[in-house]
Amino acid sequence: MTSADTQNPRLPGVEGGGTTRRGMHIKLAATYLGAVVGAGFASGQEHLHFFGQFSPGGGIGVMLAGLLFVLFGVLLADLAARYGTSSPGELLGHVVGKALAPPVDVLLATFMFCSVAVMLAGSGALFREQVGLASNVGVGLTAAVTMIATRGGIDGLLYLNTLMSPVLLGAPILTALLSLVWAWRGILRPPCSPGPDVALANSLIPAWPIASVLYVSYNLLLVVGIFASMGDEFGDARCARRGATLGGLALAVFMVALHITLTVHGDDMWQQEVPMLTAASYFGPLLRAAYSTCLWFAMVTTAVTACFSLARRLEGRLGISHRALAVVVTVVAGLLAQYGFANLVSRLYPVFGYLGLPLVFGLALTSIKIRLTIIR
Repeated sequence: MTSADTQNPRLPGVEGGGTTRRGMHIKLAATYLGAVVGAGFASGQEHLHFFGQFSPGGGIGVMLAGLLFVLFGVLLADLAARYGTSSPGELLGHVVGKALAPPVDVLLATFMFCSVAVMLAGSGALFREQVGLASNVGVGLTAAVTMIATRGGIDGLLYLNTLMSPVLLGAPILTALLSLVWAWRGILRPPCSPGPDVALANSLIPAWPIASVLYVSYNLLLVVGIFASMGDEFGDARCARRGATLGGLALAVFMVALHITLTVHGDDMWQQEVPMLTAASYFGPLLRAAYSTCLWFAMVTTAVTACFSLARRLEGRLGISHRALAVVVTVVAGLLAQYGFANLVSRLYPVFGYLGLPLVFGLALTSIKIRLTIIR
């Protein structure tokens, strides 16, 4: 990375210029939470594959990942605000340098496409396990909503995230609390260890510290696209840091709730493609319906965000309307979704975690360089 890459961030008064919009830090926090909490996260499937096989290290890994979500979310939002970015390409040159920016940009685009596929596959699993319909019904319905909603742009999605995030966060917390009460009363069976098939599926994640870093690494890929596109709207770096801190803390709480629930319910959860819904089902149809609805909305918002971002990126390069590209992206992603939700999560996400490490290290290094420049 050249010295020019860290020049000209907005540093008036150290914190950056611009006028902060009312409630922008809340909007940013909700956007952070909504971007990360998709099918794999909210369902508990990602959690099982990354942390469930490690005991007691899995709990420590969860706390480390929560801390990293706060740290790197703050670094990313701070840099986007300081440089006033309006697209991922503007930020990548500063974070990973001009030489690595093109391949990382391709990585981001690939991850966006895979995110759409995973959200569609997750919807299929949700409709099959909880509604009793064929998985293709869920895939098709979510694909249709994604193509329609993409036409409305990103502002409506950010507003939807702001409305849905508190509900989405409350569902796993309530499920975790009820699970603890049932465990204390002796209603639930003692937790068990995962079987050998699960351990094999997680061969790319040999230890819980690696699991924590990889988990945050690939989850930040979609966040980079969103934060970088909003950097010129943050107003100042203080507002950006507050919002990212709140969002990171919400993600940490979400992860703790998942870990408590899945640990308490034990071995049965490993056989489910949507384990958190299975756990919520123990506490009646109302909680199951609430969690199902929130989970589906999480899948839709993440799918639309990823699809819209990818279509807009391709629009400038191909000269084709982003609306037409969104249809193509969704249809092709629907074909990949046939591979299955659990298979996609266990195989794709660890690989993207490794590929995203240069971005994580670049964030840390760029932030350090800016701090040293300020001190001087």
